[in-house]
Amino acid sequence: MFLKEMKKTVCSVVYLLFLALMIYNWYENFYGVTEKEIRKAYESDSSVYSTVTGGAILAEPDPETGSYGTKSEENPEKIMCGGTDKLIIEYLNNSYATYPVSYYKEVILDEEEQEKILEIIQEITGLNEEQISNLPDDYFPRVNGNIIHMESGAETEMDIAADIGEADVAAEAKDYTKHFISQVTYDRFKELMAEASDIIGPGSNYTRDNLLLYYGQVEMDYEEAVDEYHTTIYDDKVTIAFARLFCDYLSRTLGLYPVFLAVAMWMRDRRCRMQELINVKAIGTAKLIIVRYLALLAAVLIPVFLLSLESLVPLVEFSVETGIEIDLFAFAKYILWWLLPTSMIVLALGMFLTILTRTPVAVIVQLVWWFMDSSFTELSGDTGLFTLMIRHNLLKGSELIRQDLGIIWMNRGIMAGVAVLLVLLSIVIYDMKRGGKLEQKNKMPKWLGALAKRFSISI
Repeated sequence: MFLKEMKKTVCSVVYLLFLALMIYNWYENFYGVTEKEIRKAYESDSSVYSTVTGGAILAEPDPETGSYGTKSEENPEKIMCGGTDKLIIEYLNNSYATYPVSYYKEVILDEEEQEKILEIIQEITGLNEEQISNLPDDYFPRVNGNIIHMESGAETEMDIAADIGEADVAAEAKDYTKHFISQVTYDRFKELMAEASDIIGPGSNYTRDNLLLYYGQVEMDYEEAVDEYHTTIYDDKVTIAFARLFCDYLSRTLGLYPVFLAVAMWMRDRRCRMQELINVKAIGTAKLIIVRYLALLAAVLIPVFLLSLESLVPLVEFSVETGIEIDLFAFAKYILWWLLPTSMIVLALGMFLTILTRTPVAVIVQLVWWFMDSSFTELSGDTGLFTLMIRHNLLKGSELIRQDLGIIWMNRGIMAGVAVLLVLLSIVIYDMKRGGKLEQKNKMPKWLGALAKRFSISI
């Protein structure tokens, strides 16, 4: 029976679409990351930096190298300079970049909101509106975090010193109308950035995490680079770092798309008029529900295990060639404790609501949950008790996982526990319907019924 249910699932059009979307997401975000890191290690290029890896994590630092990548450090001066620069640029264009669900969205403010942003800028800089609109070319550094002022024709600090002398340079630096000098404390600056972020909306450039990401990067020294390398090689045993990033990218797919499989499977009985046949069969309700649920779970997770081989196989070859010990089961373990509970709750919720209502309303519920979870969960180090998708969008940063390990385990336990509860409730509801104890016609509000009907037509 399990194999028959598996066959029905994997041969369906909905499953093929699910598979295509999962593979596309994996290919766009994770494919090739492992090969690139291994290639960097053979080239001994420990200074290469990227937003995903934070540096060539498999390359042992060379004491002769002048650069060892970067690390995040809360430097108030750099963060205030970069954050204010970005806010002024976006204010003058009235075009604010946001990433509410990790996708770009442009926000244009109305006149009243623009006025509030102007007041924030004025308090930070001490300048009036006209001065802000006509800043000197060298008011901010040419390279300011992730901002590059290409059109600036200002001289370098050394050129200025040669022309007007050290004392004059110092005097000019004190003139906050010519070069940026914050007129507020760092604590006040963070309050003002929080206000700006509230005005602009979720995912703006002015959240604490984004300010730290864009303007809080500083060069690591040799000792720090060695510590990072030892953490990756000995604590993470290489494969754990890649398993975390793999699960991070796949969690967004498994946090939404499996609900379509659950809904489609249970709606298929109604569409094919199989409900009456199932009701008169001798098969037990619990057996039917559990077997179908496990078949769905297997259909969702088997491709995930197969995709992980694209990273695991090169790492095994790397271990054989270098003699560095790796954890062969890291991907399997992380898939089971990181992605399995997410898949369980999504499938269980889809099954329960479809059996209860006999409509695809579960799609609406899951979309709302997925959207809210994506909007309010940061990319790393931000797991709550009811977080649907655990995020850790880094190869490094194992300390973030270790410090939150307790709450992560509680979160995974809650997700798995609620999933089991929903499966049990599905058995009870379905058994009552088979026995005629519940009316087959749904007792839903008209507005919800109309909305569900639209989704039913789409499915």
